Amino acid sequence: MSSQPSAASAPVETPQQPRRGSALGLLLRFISCGLISVSLGAIWRFTLAPQQIHPASALAGILFLLLGFMVGGVLWYFRDARRRMRDPESVDDERLVFSFVVFVLMPLAVLLLVGVVWILALFIGG
Repeated sequence: MSSQPSAASAPVETPQQPRRGSALGLLLRFISCGLISVSLGAIWRFTLAPQQIHPASALAGILFLLLGFMVGGVLWYFRDARRRMRDPESVDDERLVFSFVVFVLMPLAVLLLVGVVWILALFIGG
């Protein structure tokens, strides 16, 4: 018997693969959500918006912009969730939570805050 441990009993370490494209992926998410948002805002402006923008119609415009961002965020979240169901190692928990919080919950919070401020301004000013 030799005093050296055998190769079969030594634990095998698998090297962690570095994250590839995480910064680029995040940038693409922001750009795509922004494009959807601006597209919905432009659709609202050129189809549904009145000739003169008043406070109520301005709130509707903000609503369309934020809804566009939230729709993009939900679509990215569903993409990540489907990808994780197929291969759990491809998408980590932090990425799923980050996508949902940043691209869905934060625009919703901004929308609610703008709505509350708009209602308060309506009551105070009118």
